Amino acid sequence: MHPFSVEPPSPAVGRPATRPPWGWLALLCAAELGTMVTFASYTAAQPLLQRAWDLSAAQAGAIFAAQQAGYTVAVVVLSSLTDVVGVRRVYLASAAWNALAAALFGLGAAGFLSALLLRALIGVGLAGTYMPGMRLVAETFPAHRRATALGLYVAGFGAGTALSLFVSGLLLPLGVRRMFLLTALGPALALLLAWGAVRDPVRTAAPRRPAFRAALRNAAALRYIGAYAAHNWELFGMRAWLPVYLAALWSAQGLALPEATRLATSVGSAVLLAGAISNAAGGWVGDRLGRRATVVLVLSASAACSAAIGWLLPLGPGVVLPVAVVYGLLVTAESSTLSSAVAEHAPPGALGTTMAVQSALGFIATILGPALFGLLLDRAGWGWAFLSLAVAPLLGAALVATAGSFGQQAERSAPR
Repeated sequence: MHPFSVEPPSPAVGRPATRPPWGWLALLCAAELGTMVTFASYTAAQPLLQRAWDLSAAQAGAIFAAQQAGYTVAVVVLSSLTDVVGVRRVYLASAAWNALAAALFGLGAAGFLSALLLRALIGVGLAGTYMPGMRLVAETFPAHRRATALGLYVAGFGAGTALSLFVSGLLLPLGVRRMFLLTALGPALALLLAWGAVRDPVRTAAPRRPAFRAALRNAAALRYIGAYAAHNWELFGMRAWLPVYLAALWSAQGLALPEATRLATSVGSAVLLAGAISNAAGGWVGDRLGRRATVVLVLSASAACSAAIGWLLPLGPGVVLPVAVVYGLLVTAESSTLSSAVAEHAPPGALGTTMAVQSALGFIATILGPALFGLLLDRAGWGWAFLSLAVAPLLGAALVATAGSFGQQAERSAPR
């Protein structure tokens, strides 16, 4: 047995299919990509909007954080509601909401306050698709394949972020408003794909209300939820600001801001895509090395990248870009392993509610991380701003590493 491994509790997820349905997972991931097309559209246009609307870095970060705030508030309701009404209705309604809110942003955003409100509405739509889809994957796949399957699904989030950034940058020459309107077509397409893919498995009688008390008393799962929040602090701070950092990098090389922004979105999308690939690989590692070891090792390594990259801007692209690629590979690699551990500790009948707590606490970190980054950037520069992202994953690694004396841990390894 691996030194990190202990006997696991029985998972509280649904009965898995006899054969893992990888084709179904591919269709669900395709729908996820569609919902994600709106995710980074603001990030792609942020340098241009910051100048056009005369925003400070803190205000620009707050607009991105508003999307995460909308997500956080909504996911508590929508993810826990899947315990009561099932996933399908929540998912389809949320995909339609995402498309509508994204179109409204393209038509109506005209400054700080309107952008703040409309990005929050986009976050609401994302909340009702991502975690409910993750629930279906966790219920469908057996324990020894669960982290691998979740790795592929969560990789869709990273790939969708990269796709959103790339497509948005590609459409920017058409004008900022047209770009926002065209990216709203992504969740509309996702709605069509999800209509055939999202089906609720057969369950026992559904509870009348979400079981928040059971979820919040589940101390073993809360340890991994805390590490997930730390992971999100770093990940979303990096996703929000790395493209802006790269634009500053090429501006320092003498490029005009529009050209530097387009180049930054292209390279930034490649870095984020690298993270999507590592997420899938990280789930495979988590099924074999164990949940706890994978989380501790990856969080520690990504924290080192956060601590270093902000100080490297004066050294130019030849130094910054290789570090950025490694950063992109590490910053997402443990996400599916964390989600597997949380799902495996969920009480019976409370999987959706437990995942709602996970996502809510995790996405509170996505509000605070980018906003604090912007404040530090205004006052102290890139080095200290990125250093603020390193503290959280180190705390998360310590939280999981010290869990050995704290009850039973969800350690899944594939049969040797």
